[in-house]
Amino acid sequence: MRRHGSCISALDVRRTAFKALLEEILRVPPGTLADSDTRNSIAGWSSLVDVEILTVIDSELGVDAELLEYETVGELLNLLEQQQALSA
Repeated sequence: MRRHGSCISALDVRRTAFKALLEEILRVPPGTLADSDTRNSIAGWSSLVDVEILTVIDSELGVDAELLEYETVGELLNLLEQQQALSA
């Protein structure tokens, strides 16, 4: 997490929380999902898992997930930040 002094920004918390949700969906141990991870580096990340991720983005964050194009976890998180979907 990025820290400014001793404060953690709300954006960091939301990004971390969404990353934890991705870990749950992808069935990887907590804290192991890296921004550089891709569909090819995570065993079990199938097209069905993509549908689950996109459904969560659409229903929980209100972002039209069909418009998102990303290769890595970090790219997805950055796109969601640009859409202000991870804002407090």
